Amino acid sequence: MNERDHGTITLWTLGMVLVVLFIGWLGIGLWTAYAERRELAAAADQAAQAGATALDTATFRTTGARVLQPDLAENRAWNSLAEQDLGAITAAVVNATTDQITIVLESDVDNGLLSLFGGDDEPLHVRVTAIARPREEYP
Repeated sequence: MNERDHGTITLWTLGMVLVVLFIGWLGIGLWTAYAERRELAAAADQAAQAGATALDTATFRTTGARVLQPDLAENRAWNSLAEQDLGAITAAVVNATTDQITIVLESDVDNGLLSLFGGDDEPLHVRVTAIARPREEYP
């Protein structure tokens, strides 16, 4: 072994450990954003389903048409969102008509090391939309 070679393996190993840690930190940042999006999508879907159960029974009994009661649908959707622990939501919109209910949820996720690539400290913005309609017929 040459005198000049002492410590090169140690430095190379230390460099590789730092690279692996950096890549892992980036992966955790991306996974956090993905998990937040998935959680918001599930919450929006659940709220839309709850709202879609608010059928106007009087209209159904007289005409057979499946239409929503907009006020009741929005109320059920808001109740569903309130029952879920969604503390990170920055905006929520619930809009119901007689034909459908739409839920839009937004949240911001700290981007951690991802800001090194974007050049700013702005959080990642996550937005999901769920739309539910009453079924026309049984499957």
